[in-house]
Formats: sequence, structure tokens, C-alpha cells
Amino acid sequence: MRAVAFDLDWTLSYYPLSTQQVLEQALIHSQLPIGHLGDLTVAARRYNELWLKLERSVESLDDLRIQIMTLLFEEQGFSDVATISRVSLAYEDVRSESGVLAYPDIDTLLADLQSRYKLGMYTNGPSFLQWKKIEALGFNRFFDAIIVAGDVGVYKPDPQAFALLSEALGVPASETLFVGDNFQADIVGAQRAGMYTAWIKHKQDVVIDGIQSSERLEAERIQPTFVLSETSRLREVLL
Repeated sequence: MRAVAFDLDWTLSYYPLSTQQVLEQALIHSQLPIGHLGDLTVAARRYNELWLKLERSVESLDDLRIQIMTLLFEEQGFSDVATISRVSLAYEDVRSESGVLAYPDIDTLLADLQSRYKLGMYTNGPSFLQWKKIEALGFNRFFDAIIVAGDVGVYKPDPQAFALLSEALGVPASETLFVGDNFQADIVGAQRAGMYTAWIKHKQDVVIDGIQSSERLEAERIQPTFVLSETSRLREVLL
């Protein structure tokens, strides 16, 4: 194995506050009742669904949040533009204050891997958000190749995403390990592209979560090369 490639969100980095917690605080900061968006567990799940649906069609984070909040409130029968804008700004403030963090010991792990392997990253998501996180976390210094899907218009699990990464690294897929937390996007996608895989299986994850029914049988047949409870445990199998 000559290269190790990573997903970003929930593989190398995480948000300390959940979507539900940020929604709750945004409503409080906006002086609105907690129930204004209905059941916040449901609202948070819906927020995340809308994010994935809309992220490829907008040009800024502000526009994305406004569109999501507008839909969330309209689904509750509420359409006051000023209030929706206020909650959207409050959400951004809470998210910015809590920030995004690297998992413990990730910097040390990447530095140690860098001495033995070529390192790559392929992250889905809009350019305006993903590059901001990568730079804030200082990950640039560790990687030989970083590709943000929003820059190239190719999103995991499309095998072409992994082909682009292999080309950028100058290492064949057959000599690359891809590490990610999303079973469909990272593990199914990378194995279809001919890579070894390490699935970061968080406690709340389900193996085939989010996979379309037509892909379910194939996904059940796919076995990751490694299954790890956290990314830092790569040290045990690669170093």
C-alpha cells in the first residue's frame, strides 16, 4: 500500500454541537419558543436532508442556510422573512462560535502517516465551506492531494471521484486505502473504484444507512478491509 486517502467530515473533523443543539440555541437567541420548528429531532434530520439536497445548487453558505431555514419554517406554516433571516443568522453565529474541530491525535497520526505514505483527501460538499474548514484545521500541510467535490462537480460515491484522486496522487487505486465514515459514499464508492477501505464506524451508524433499496443487496455484500471505532486507530494497522 502506497497511499492513504481520507474523507473530511466525521472522519478527520467533527462539529462539537449537533444540528439539533445549534437549532435550539438559534431559536433561543432569536427569542422564539423551542417548539417553533416542531420536534427539533425531526427538524434537525430535515435540516441535514435539505443541506445534502441543496448544497450543490447555491453559491454561498448564507444562501444555503436561508434556503434551508425558509423551507423548515414553511413546513411549519410560517413564512415571515425577517424572522427566518434572524434565525438563520443566529444559527451561523452559534455554529461559528462552537467551530469545527479535528479529532484527538489526528495531527500526530497524519504526520506519522506522511512519513510512510502519500496522503490524499476527497471531500464532498461546496467549495466555499470545505476549503474554509480544511484551512482552519491546518490540514493542507499533510496532504499530497486534496480534492473538494464542489470544485470538480464529481461527488462520492461516483467511481470517477476516486479515479481523480488516484490520478492526483499518482498512485493506482489498487495501492490505496480510503478512510471514511459514510458507508455508501466512502466505502461502497471506494471499493467499486478498486481501493482498500477503512470504515470509521461511529456508534450510531448503521452499515447501510442512507443507501437506496436498489443498492442495498450489493452494499450488504461489501466488506470493508478494516472497521475501526475511530480514525486514530489506523495507527494500529498502518504504522
